Amino acid sequence: MGTSYPGERLGAVVERDGTALLVHAGGSVDASNVALWRRLIAEAATATVAPGPLVIDAKALEFMAVCAFAVLVDEAARCRVRGIMLYLVSDQPVVTRVVNAAGLDSELSLAANIDEALGRVPRRDPGPVLGG
Repeated sequence: MGTSYPGERLGAVVERDGTALLVHAGGSVDASNVALWRRLIAEAATATVAPGPLVIDAKALEFMAVCAFAVLVDEAARCRVRGIMLYLVSDQPVVTRVVNAAGLDSELSLAANIDEALGRVPRRDPGPVLGG
């Protein structure tokens, strides 16, 4: 299911993967559309059933203001009470820097990719066996 908000520069696709709910967000989140972001995250959290998790894939977001992170921290706390982990997925170093600089690293779980957030370890092929 895809959702976009015309004129608000925010879009999302929501999908289930087993008990996990994934939100793939795109565009940007700032003070002008943080209420929509809050609603999107809250609705996704409501639709997530323990043990979850709720995965927010922010790799396609061009910009996240600090208010966007605050929404995630608040929702992560509510999710933990329900036995659900909320993960923020981003491979952008600036996201990690903001989370760490704002002291949110103890409140918000970061993952570099969706497999990591879902607890899946990508299988690495060790290559051909040599010897003889």
